[in-house]
Amino acid sequence: MAKIFIDNQEYTVKDGQNLLQASLSLKLDLPYFCWHPAMGSVGACRQCAMTQYQDENDARGRMIVACMTPVTEGMRVSMQQPAEKVFREQNIAALMTHHPHDCPVCAEGGECHLQDMTVMTGHHERHYKGKKTTFVNQDLGPLVKHEMNRCITCYRCERFYKDYAGGTDLAAQASSNKVYFGRQSDGTLESEFAGNLVEVCPTGVFTDKPFGDHYSRKWDLQSAPSVCQHCSVGCNTSLSERYGSVRRVTNRFNDHLNGYFLCDRGRYGFSYVDNEARRLTITLDGQQSQWADTTLNVRLKNHNKWIGIGSSQASLEDNFALQQLVGSENFNPGLDAQQEKLLSTHLAILNQWQAASLAQMEQADAIVILAEDVNNSAPRIALSIRQALLNNAREQAEKYRVPGWQDAAVRALQPHNKVPLAILGYGENDLAKQATIHLVCDAKQAAEQGFLLANLLNDRATKPKVTKVAPQTLELLEILKTAKRPLIVTGWSANNPALLAAASNIRNALKAQNSGNKNAEDDAMLCIVPPEANTLGLGLLTQGGYLSIDSLNAENKNTEKTNLLVLDHSSATFAKRLDEWRLQSDNVIRLSQLGTPRTDEINLPVSSFSECSGSELNYQGLIQSHLPATKPSGQCLPSWQWLVNIARLRQHSLGEVDNLGQLRDLLSQDYPQLSVHFNEHHQTPLALQTPRVSGRTAMLANQTVHEPKPFSEIGAPYKQSMEGIQAGQSKEFPLAYSWSPGWNSNQSNHKFRDEYRGSELYPQDGVKCITAKHSDQWFKWQADWSKNSKAQWQILPLQKVFGSDNLSLHALPIAQLKVQAQIVMSPGDAEKFSFIAGQLIYCDDNPTPLQLTTSHSVPKSSVLVYVPADQLFEINQCDQLTAATSKQTSAYKEQILQQQAEQVTVKQHHRDRLLAQDQTIPIHFIEGVS
Repeated sequence: MAKIFIDNQEYTVKDGQNLLQASLSLKLDLPYFCWHPAMGSVGACRQCAMTQYQDENDARGRMIVACMTPVTEGMRVSMQQPAEKVFREQNIAALMTHHPHDCPVCAEGGECHLQDMTVMTGHHERHYKGKKTTFVNQDLGPLVKHEMNRCITCYRCERFYKDYAGGTDLAAQASSNKVYFGRQSDGTLESEFAGNLVEVCPTGVFTDKPFGDHYSRKWDLQSAPSVCQHCSVGCNTSLSERYGSVRRVTNRFNDHLNGYFLCDRGRYGFSYVDNEARRLTITLDGQQSQWADTTLNVRLKNHNKWIGIGSSQASLEDNFALQQLVGSENFNPGLDAQQEKLLSTHLAILNQWQAASLAQMEQADAIVILAEDVNNSAPRIALSIRQALLNNAREQAEKYRVPGWQDAAVRALQPHNKVPLAILGYGENDLAKQATIHLVCDAKQAAEQGFLLANLLNDRATKPKVTKVAPQTLELLEILKTAKRPLIVTGWSANNPALLAAASNIRNALKAQNSGNKNAEDDAMLCIVPPEANTLGLGLLTQGGYLSIDSLNAENKNTEKTNLLVLDHSSATFAKRLDEWRLQSDNVIRLSQLGTPRTDEINLPVSSFSECSGSELNYQGLIQSHLPATKPSGQCLPSWQWLVNIARLRQHSLGEVDNLGQLRDLLSQDYPQLSVHFNEHHQTPLALQTPRVSGRTAMLANQTVHEPKPFSEIGAPYKQSMEGIQAGQSKEFPLAYSWSPGWNSNQSNHKFRDEYRGSELYPQDGVKCITAKHSDQWFKWQADWSKNSKAQWQILPLQKVFGSDNLSLHALPIAQLKVQAQIVMSPGDAEKFSFIAGQLIYCDDNPTPLQLTTSHSVPKSSVLVYVPADQLFEINQCDQLTAATSKQTSAYKEQILQQQAEQVTVKQHHRDRLLAQDQTIPIHFIEGVS
């Protein structure tokens, strides 16, 4: 720590950090544009000018740029001297020379960092009276809108997109004293992190296009802290609503998880909650019904055996309520047989090793990825791995006495100081391009090499028989022997439990290798990526026993009729499985959000995550809860509440539950570790709107002058209010929105961070429900892990950011980016069978056409297949690949054109519907108004 003096006031700050970050962590107001805590300093804007003095006798001092100046013991600086104030004001005037000053019509108005900084510097009138430079804006796709005329050339967009996220299609382009930030030509931004430009940009150059189509100012939005539902990372988000509809998702800072950035699936996938495909009414055999309907009640009181099928897309509370209603012995988690093996293996590993957080992953000095395409299955993890690739360069910079936040200097050292990245698997992605070791192989071969690697590190680990050690594995062995903080990553995507076991054995071997180091358990890191937001929540509930898929299939083969009670599932694969089960069922009662009701089932409409509280366990086993931003739509209720209502009809003890708080008390009785999470901040008022809200009583002035009562759930973990704990007032409370006095933009978050993911990480907050015991369990290689396929082609699963998650596919912005079904084969195999890239291919008799691409990252005798989650494709091996006929190709092209035309129509209809809704908000939107 170092003592410094700012305007003769003594402060204690961390030694070595830059002066701007130190000043902001002290909650002092110092303007800036180009600096960002996650991207370091480049000194491009000169806005954070301060005066530094040699000692207490120096009265003149010299001007410095705070973001480029390291803190040192005893340094004396000022941010209030007249000269530096004039410099900052003139500097921002220069930056604003060609700015259009269009705040009243700018989508960034009211939460614009540029507005905040101009006020802070006292720049209140235009200095430049001449003709302004204007630019032609680009169409950057359905997610991001471009308005280049507002640019102040801070370079943040290029530094994030190209340097931090690895995008290649956006950059600074300069000519004739003009700088343009954009693409070479119009086109959709290719990076899955492009939406972060909206929050990174300090002005309105890049704005949220879907939000702009149905726009509200920040002070008119009501926000709720939430958790992303589109993968297992569990990124923290803020949901903002207006007039009962969710308008946007923004990043909610979490130091150990998402930090400052989200992937685009998480940022834009939320809008399925406003989709017209939402189920909003009770249906009985395809016809609308009411809860009081006698026929419905009789069907729900059926005395035959009840079987419950859970869902990893449903919350922990929903699955627990279903388990309580039908009993553990009749509760199936909704997974197939292979997924059940994956889950049991995953739980066994988490009981042994604690999964690393994203912040911890960014400290790795060697990375091994076993057949898991994290770029598509969990993009936010891939972004963190990308940051770890700079660690050797940072260490080298420190040897030259260059601080790690000197971003340009560190990146200049990276090509000569690479962090080893080894990928054992298949497919092409951004991380594969960064890999120093890449063994192209299928999942079984990757697992074999993983077991061999663990055995070479420690001979206590088992190894497969008659398997040769690949040269890449031997090269990786030498790297891991000297690594201080290695990271092993794998997951469920390849559908092979052997990968998980191999990763655990490698972690075990690394621990044994470093047994002399008392901190060895914290050195090597492990990350296993499950497929859904609450997959591990199912694991927690099934540790005491459950109805396996094999037993469920056996039940359905019996002559005895059963009742199936099914939680929300949206994939085509599950729909087919359910069709087979319903043949032996008296009743199928589905609790679902999306789709067309069938004529042979009871459907109860379920509230989306934006309409009710709930909890999920992320890939670490960390429990996180989300709050509702809006009231439930139509007849929708949370799944647990429907289950309680059914329990009351059947006179089951679950029917005694009156609210979510009571259900969570029951959950905590079975799992005491959850009580800490559920009791924390219980019923504490949490402000959902900024203090700048004005005219709240006029929101519905055409109908009433009464102020709308904030929506609040009974028994929820937080009391929602317009008053209460404000953003940033207490570290323990979630940020419903970003705000600080004088800082209306999301940059207000920067003021509360002493250091962002520095060398000394704070311990991760929260309750991890699956506790690691640090035992020495070695997994043995099993014979069934090495079965060879007799088919000509082995089909290896492939994922896409926009297409593999079915919920986000119902979000219009994501649907516009949906990737059509693909098959990938090696160029040699394609040439051998006279296939041409772009051609349509069929696998055996499967009706789904697959568009062919070629890649050198395809194992021998294998093809990679990606099919969107809303289409059915179940085969894992293939005897024959057939090229489509010209007639089939023409029909496919017509189908794609029709889908694109429908998207345009749906987008316009969706926008018109929401705009009309704003004009005619029903009076019952206001609670308590008669």
